[in-house]
Amino acid sequence: MGMLTSLLLLPFAGPAKGLVFVLEQIRERVDAEQLDESLVEDELMSLSLRYDLGEIHEADYFAIEEELLQRLNTIRAYKESLAIAGSASKG
Repeated sequence: MGMLTSLLLLPFAGPAKGLVFVLEQIRERVDAEQLDESLVEDELMSLSLRYDLGEIHEADYFAIEEELLQRLNTIRAYKESLAIAGSASKG
C-alpha cells in the first residue's frame, strides 16, 4: 500500500520535494556568501580606492569601513567558534 500511495501522490509530492531542494540550495549559497571573508575584503579595498579618488567623504569612509571591519570580525569569530565546536566534538 505504501508504494501505491507514493505513486498516487507523486504529482503533488514531486514538485514540493523539488521546491524544498531548490530552497536548500539557495540557503546554502546565501550562507556561503555571508561567510566569505574575501567579499568583505574586496569591499574594503573598493572603499579605500573610492576614498583615495575623492568619491566619498572622510566621515562616510570611516563609517562604512567600521561596518565592514565589524562584519569581517563577526565572520572570523563565527568561523573560529565553528572550528572550536568541531574540534570539541571530535575530542
